[in-house]
Amino acid sequence: MSSSEPIAADRLTRHNIVTRINHWFMAVCMIVLLLTAFLPILGIQFGWVTIHWVAGLIFMVSILVHIVYALVRQDWRSMWIALGEFADIFSSLSGSLKALKVSPGKYWLMQKVYHHIVTLLSFVAIVTGVLMLFKIDTPLWERDPYIFSNATWGVIYILHGFSALFFIPMIMMHIYFAVRPEKLFYTRSMIKGWITKEEYLSHHDPKKWVVVQNDEEGQ
Repeated sequence: MSSSEPIAADRLTRHNIVTRINHWFMAVCMIVLLLTAFLPILGIQFGWVTIHWVAGLIFMVSILVHIVYALVRQDWRSMWIALGEFADIFSSLSGSLKALKVSPGKYWLMQKVYHHIVTLLSFVAIVTGVLMLFKIDTPLWERDPYIFSNATWGVIYILHGFSALFFIPMIMMHIYFAVRPEKLFYTRSMIKGWITKEEYLSHHDPKKWVVVQNDEEGQ
């Protein structure tokens, strides 16, 4: 967003309806993927294979939608990490602008780092997951388990399994910070879309994240 007009509204848009729906859609897909991946290992047997790969394809489409929407309708540069921000990697945990040397724009340093780690894990999981589809029969194709050598399949399974395992602590971390009292306004913004003017001025630099009043672009 770009505007020099003063902000008069008590509620400022942080996430619009498209961003919020896609976020929760991806969250549901991720939970379904983890449950169908690990419940059978724990001895809970059910027809999980079809549910797993269908959820995986939906998850992939959701991420593609997110990428396209971010490039076309949002300020994707808000996720860039400046070198100076790393000086605040510990002080940013306090949630106070006074403790920072580099004040945040829309996203704090740790939010950006988290986003990039999840992006990398998602990329690994999706690429390996798509390759693993060659080993199962679907309504669209027949299985071909010999497309790769056993060694290559081993690497694919290891990478897929590692990304899945790493998602567990990442989700736990996400939930932990989402329910912390001082972070609840971020969670509310992902449900209702808005933060208050006081929250905006207390946690963000208006020069780096310029919010237009009643803006529904939701960068």
